[in-house]
Amino acid sequence: MAKYLVGIDLGTSSVRAGIYNSENGSRLSMAARGYPINTPSSNRSEQNPEDWWKAVCEALLEAQNTAGIKGSEITGISFDGQMHGGVLLDGSGHPVCPAIIWPDSRGAGEIDELTDLIGDTLLEKQVKNRLFPGTFTSTLYWLRKHDMPVWRSIRRILPPKDYIRYRMTGLYNTEPSDASATLLFDLNSRDWSIDILKKLDIPIEFMPYVVNSDECIGETEGIEEETGIPNGIPVVIGGADQACAAFGNGLLDEGTTLITIGTGGQVCTPLASPKTSPGLCLNTFCHLPESRWYLMGATLSAGLSLRWFRETFCPETTFEQLDREASAIDTNSDLLFLPYLPGKRSPDLNPGAHGVFSGIRLHHSRGHFARAIMEGVIFDLKESFDVMEGMGITAHNLIASGGGARSRFWMQLLADIFGRPIKISSQNEQACFGTALVAGIGTGIYKNYWEAVKLAPESTETVEPQREKTERYRELYEKYLRLYRNTMSNG
Repeated sequence: MAKYLVGIDLGTSSVRAGIYNSENGSRLSMAARGYPINTPSSNRSEQNPEDWWKAVCEALLEAQNTAGIKGSEITGISFDGQMHGGVLLDGSGHPVCPAIIWPDSRGAGEIDELTDLIGDTLLEKQVKNRLFPGTFTSTLYWLRKHDMPVWRSIRRILPPKDYIRYRMTGLYNTEPSDASATLLFDLNSRDWSIDILKKLDIPIEFMPYVVNSDECIGETEGIEEETGIPNGIPVVIGGADQACAAFGNGLLDEGTTLITIGTGGQVCTPLASPKTSPGLCLNTFCHLPESRWYLMGATLSAGLSLRWFRETFCPETTFEQLDREASAIDTNSDLLFLPYLPGKRSPDLNPGAHGVFSGIRLHHSRGHFARAIMEGVIFDLKESFDVMEGMGITAHNLIASGGGARSRFWMQLLADIFGRPIKISSQNEQACFGTALVAGIGTGIYKNYWEAVKLAPESTETVEPQREKTERYRELYEKYLRLYRNTMSNG
């Protein structure tokens, strides 16, 4: 008999709630609600946790109504969410300030000091990442130095998705895939790094208890009026959005790379051991299974770049129209875009990097600019992919995910620039789907990840590279790299 599983994906700009049939993985319904990113200054990115909660409640109610089921019929709920940042809570469990999320760069000026304080040895052996702004590490350090009223009020910290689960259960927990992205975590022991917490004077009591991603940690309590879900529905802890999206796309073992174009962008590949990249230029994080990790390169402003362009210069224009106009333009040879509006993450960590349009001419139209943005995002992702290939990591398959995968034109650019076939999943919102599968594992429907992943949909479309375009893009890619080096060296 089919059972119903709920996956809640708390993204950067919206939340999605999906209800799935446990027997075949089919989706019964999907509902989404958006919320704003607040930028009180150029280096701050914040959100109101109450906006998240209200959006989650509305999305859950709509998803149940669309699926035609009652909350009491749900077998299990799980969560994924945006990484690195989160919510700071007081002793009563209330936020002491807005949630500080991953594009926030207020701690950029502290990175060198933090690196010296923690030391390269701990970063390489335990964290397996270099420090960067927007994580709990730099944010907490900045608050302790520059905002003592907030710092003194903190009693607990929670990643975004764990805050939503806390609202449903009253329990403070997290799991390795999200915890490892705080950069306060030991990837070998898959627990908090006591050494780093001591160096930064962060009480271990601040940190949520770490359990496995597929652990059922409690039941819903006191949320029926807001969500339609009664007391007693099993709650499984879940994972980071990137890990759940990878799982929802079938990525557990080495040999496949996931390329995500959402608000940000990522290139992600599973690992059987916690490998690190040269100079820690890419991120190594825990995957959902205890025996897996993943290597990731990121761009901070993928779809965000296109959204910024639209909202700033042509708010009356739809993304679909921009897509059509960009596809009507031939391969750009003289207009390039550096997508570093909030800085650059991988493989060159540069919080001071900025966005650039280069080569603007009188004949350039709105379509030229939209196309340059799409190309620039892919060029930045290709830098990380090139590092992975240089490490000897073989990607037999490349799978595209995220909102950008809904644009056939953007996917053609991806295939042309990478020079590789790109597979597109038959199902969108893979993070929600992967999260629902985690709920199934935690409630005993599936024995393990490898049984559950058999339900991941096959790719229904493969976008082949156009060889003549690939050759042209090799030249533009080199021009892009030179533009970045020259622009950054000249300030």
